[in-house]
Amino acid sequence: MFLASAWDHHAYVHLFDRDGAYRRSTIRRVTDRAALDEAVDGLLADLPGKSYGDIAVQLFQTHQDDVTFGLIDESGDRAGDGSHVDWVELYPDRLGFHEPWDGLYDT
Repeated sequence: MFLASAWDHHAYVHLFDRDGAYRRSTIRRVTDRAALDEAVDGLLADLPGKSYGDIAVQLFQTHQDDVTFGLIDESGDRAGDGSHVDWVELYPDRLGFHEPWDGLYDT
């Protein structure tokens, strides 16, 4: 399983096992942001037997070029009103996920 995207000057692919556990990432710094889509396509071309679909993954975190990449638990009192919210954030994209964990996200 994989998650591929681009952010700022980085094209990346995160790889996961069948249980959604993080295996590794390939992250390429791209100097020309206009070339990001091409860089992601190149990373995807290197994946044998890939198929597209929904995936469920576990929390993970890695760093490159002083940038955090990962799915990070940020649960807690997000509104400052004493209530607890289960929340994970996908970095560096800053997409937030919460119950019912159906793939919809907040920005």
